[in-house]
Amino acid sequence: MAGKKHTTVRERAVSDGGAPLRKVSISRIKREMADVSYLSDDMVITTLDARNNRTSSYPVTLDGFAAIIMMQGEATVSIDMQTYAIRPDMIVFFNPDSIIRTVKSSSDAAAYCLAFSKSFVNELQIDLSTSLPVYMRFGKEPVLEVTEQDVAEIRQLFRLIKTMLQSDKERYRQEIIRTLFTAVFYIITEINQRVQPGERKQGRCEIIFEEFMNLLEQYNKQERNVSFYAEKLGITPKYLSSVVKEVSGKTAARWIDESVILEAKALLKYSGMSIQEIAYHLNFSTQSFFGKYFKQHTGTSPSRYKRRG
Repeated sequence: MAGKKHTTVRERAVSDGGAPLRKVSISRIKREMADVSYLSDDMVITTLDARNNRTSSYPVTLDGFAAIIMMQGEATVSIDMQTYAIRPDMIVFFNPDSIIRTVKSSSDAAAYCLAFSKSFVNELQIDLSTSLPVYMRFGKEPVLEVTEQDVAEIRQLFRLIKTMLQSDKERYRQEIIRTLFTAVFYIITEINQRVQPGERKQGRCEIIFEEFMNLLEQYNKQERNVSFYAEKLGITPKYLSSVVKEVSGKTAARWIDESVILEAKALLKYSGMSIQEIAYHLNFSTQSFFGKYFKQHTGTSPSRYKRRG
């Protein structure tokens, strides 16, 4: 179902005025924008205005996540064929593969833009229960209205991130930037809770997904089998997988793997435990099995990740 919708959106985007859909990567943004600060191909901060906004010429899809804070002027933006009126004191979020097109904008339109890769997000130490409400909201409602104070606080953190991107403090630069980015995330999480204090009615699928994520946070150190979580919820593994995929765009198995890897990374970096102790702590039968699992999902071995610090 999701795949069918995705194809239709892309077909309509390509046929929109004859403009082809173009994929924009983090590396392309840092290469093509004039005012840009970046961390490898993982993060860029730049400014957008009516002159350098490429999405006014053709629809684009991002190879990563992005957020913009509208600073002045107005714009009408299409995100996955839904149109949104954007004005100052609004934050707009873009998920990977969203189809983005600026329909129109005022001549004085200007915004801060922060774009970051999926791998950068996976390195953040944010627990699942905290990220869940934000993840669920911005998959459906990508525009968040905020106060002037909210914008001032987030802009200040953006400036600090930009300063560190240009800093000579190379040894701990990435950790500092991730910490600042995590602070931005928690500010946005609190804003989201303030704007929507749980009044929205949830459908059965959303409730099952939220219960699954709560169970995952509780048992991810012990269980990696979809069947275990399905049994706890009183449904079949097939139905759980279907629901989770429909709500989040990811399979239940992938959420489980990402949760285990996030926990493993935190333990490797901060616990002081040996790799063998971590393997035992995460309920792997052997250190070797843990090593293969970790490398399969990260591309590197636990020992190398641990040395990298």
